Amino acid sequence: MPEVVILGAGLTGLSTAYHLEQNNFFDFAIYEKESRAGGLMRSEHCNGFAFDYTGHYLHVNDQGFNNFLNEVYGLDSFDKVQRNSAIYTHRTTVVYPFQMNLYGLPSDVIYECLQGYLMRPRSRVQPKTFYAWVLKYFGKGLGKHFFFPYNSKLLAYPIKKIHPNWTGRFVPQTSLHDILKGALEPNPHRHVGYNTWFYYPRQGGIESFIKKLAAKVAAPIHTGYEVVAIDSNKKIITFSNGKTVSYYTLITTMPLDHMLKMLVHPSDESLRHVAQNLWCNSVINFNLGFSTGAIGPYHWIYFPEKCYHFYRLGFWHNISSSLVVPGCSSIYGELSYQPRWHSRTSMQKKVDAAIGQTLAYLGLTSSDIKTALTLEIPHGYVVYDAWREKNLSRLLIALQGMHIYSTGRFGAWKYSSMQEAYSDGKDAARAVLVKCYPKSNVHQAKVFKTTAQQV
Repeated sequence: MPEVVILGAGLTGLSTAYHLEQNNFFDFAIYEKESRAGGLMRSEHCNGFAFDYTGHYLHVNDQGFNNFLNEVYGLDSFDKVQRNSAIYTHRTTVVYPFQMNLYGLPSDVIYECLQGYLMRPRSRVQPKTFYAWVLKYFGKGLGKHFFFPYNSKLLAYPIKKIHPNWTGRFVPQTSLHDILKGALEPNPHRHVGYNTWFYYPRQGGIESFIKKLAAKVAAPIHTGYEVVAIDSNKKIITFSNGKTVSYYTLITTMPLDHMLKMLVHPSDESLRHVAQNLWCNSVINFNLGFSTGAIGPYHWIYFPEKCYHFYRLGFWHNISSSLVVPGCSSIYGELSYQPRWHSRTSMQKKVDAAIGQTLAYLGLTSSDIKTALTLEIPHGYVVYDAWREKNLSRLLIALQGMHIYSTGRFGAWKYSSMQEAYSDGKDAARAVLVKCYPKSNVHQAKVFKTTAQQV
């Protein structure tokens, strides 16, 4: 029986395993439901093209993560790419971020954005909804022409019921000076935000990095192990293949709502019911490989207007030439829906329409398509609603009291990047070493040192 069981061999789970082994702790086992490791950091190969599960780009602003990438993969094996992203609206393409680059939009749109910013509410009360947060910091015009329609499409959830806690570093702030400069000059604020540049593997898609990380972990990764039950009293996990494993401490990166539904002990019944209060959307990721050469200069483009079924298009050939057949191009599109309100089957018409809109936007036809692949992401973006804000931390603490550490993007039910997935894994390893086994003879210096560097 392993002391620690890790559920999920995505970036968070593998980071946990990596950091445990770096500190000489090997009494653990890792289980993954899919046929190979990676989670959403997988790459599918189709007729000479490679498609990730939407854009997975390594944005780095932490030295510890930078060191980790170098240790695992080697920084010279990445391309370092300067972001080139845009927004398409009002039949005009403007550089991201919208709130700083209004140049070229219709004059009445620019006027509404400026007026809204100048007349925005000045209350010192912290907004309780994303809608009120946008009005306070950006004004009605910027909300109307970008923030409200785009995030409604992205989350597929009523915008006035979403809490603003997710925004953090993901939404760049602005000023009157920046808005005016961006309205009078083309692209003065092109390199703004947390993701102004990114690393991407030179070969093999994003999964090539996961393969290197998995190879760095000495423990075997048990694939094809889908959890069907977790007995938190007896500390036994049952898998769909009929096998079971006992544990003392459980680190789970599986989606929190699914994990809660797996709890089978009578005392956990209240936690099972909590799962219905956790909301997220599902994302459909359609990928198209074209016989034509490279299309446009951008890495990705946002589409806030309701008339487009997708909210974003990305251009694989501009990310890395290794992802496409020589002389060809490829794109990905994303559209989202609430699985509680719409079935995947009912969404197919929208997917077909989205592909048709994509071809029309690019000036291509179906005869230009060499290959197509649609990928499903059942858990896309977590919804930060009032229930989550009030109860999530208490829920996670309650699980920790049962020696269950639910972590990662979906395990901790949050909006986060791959850098944070790495950090979540490191923190989970530290929790095991420090809280669960404080008297063990493991060497903990590396974990503490890495944490101190981050602080």
